[in-house]
Amino acid sequence: MTNKEISEKIVSIANEVIGVTLTEKESLQESGMDSLSLVTLVAEIEERFGFSFDDDDLQPENLKMLSDIVRITVKHI
Repeated sequence: MTNKEISEKIVSIANEVIGVTLTEKESLQESGMDSLSLVTLVAEIEERFGFSFDDDDLQPENLKMLSDIVRITVKHI
């Protein structure tokens, strides 16, 4: 899977599960995500891609943009 395909899948998951539209240009917070929706998104990504994020991956400073989530996901799959 390419980074672009992973990004598109994460955008789709966020839209389907949380009802937010993630873009490359806006931070997760600007897109309308809060800490609870981020936890929901992370859990859904883990389930659909079949891996678990490391605790270090889930630090707030590591999850500011869609590209951060894509980068961490690519690391695990």
